[in-house]
Amino acid sequence: MPGPQAEERAPELEAFMDGLRKLRTGAGEPSFRKMAAKSGAVSHATLHLTVTGRRLQPWETVREFVRACGGDEEEWHARWQGVQLVLSAEREPEPTPVPPRWRSKRVLVPLALVLVAVIAAVVVILLPGEPGPPHPGDSSSFVADVTIPDDTVVKPGTQFVKVWEIKNTGTVEWKKRYLRRTDLPVAPGACRTPDRIPVNDTAPQGNVQVTVTVSTPPTAPADCKVFWKMVDEQDRELFPGNKPIYFSVLVRP
Repeated sequence: MPGPQAEERAPELEAFMDGLRKLRTGAGEPSFRKMAAKSGAVSHATLHLTVTGRRLQPWETVREFVRACGGDEEEWHARWQGVQLVLSAEREPEPTPVPPRWRSKRVLVPLALVLVAVIAAVVVILLPGEPGPPHPGDSSSFVADVTIPDDTVVKPGTQFVKVWEIKNTGTVEWKKRYLRRTDLPVAPGACRTPDRIPVNDTAPQGNVQVTVTVSTPPTAPADCKVFWKMVDEQDRELFPGNKPIYFSVLVRP
């Protein structure tokens, strides 16, 4: 649903904010205070402005919003740049009148370039597309939570082992791959884990179980929802268009 100030925003900005609101909804509608705690870099009020304000917030702020919701940073950065370009073009001052004999040289060419840039930016916003994997034929799918179902209640100051099962649904053999935590650096009061966990080599159409040891925060109550994306040895994300996998626990006394 558009925010209360939607009528005061450019359509491109409103569409961008609506996408961020849907991203937050898909992440379980975390409160802005929880998102700020996970970020550790911006306040909850600033994150709130990202989807309610009259202006496009700086990328650094939008990035923290996307990270807190487990979104794809590269995709959202491209969308942010497109909106920024459109809004910048709208703020372009009117050209100073010049004699007709100079108009084609001094005015029409810059305006044509701006128009091309605006059209390209609108296409990026309306048709962002999903980035493909770096290896053609590479694909994966989530199979099951082997241990610790979502919203399991755990004690503070303890450890548990989370296991997922995923499937190599493509034609590329998985070698030297990892799951990388997306909310780095980890905010105070969050569950602690290694930054990356190994994925055993997996043949096409094979299943693999991935294990991580989690330490819960010493104080309760707290909610831990940690997202992970598959990367290679160089930390390159391998499925940028896929949703992350995650675990979610409720830390209670």
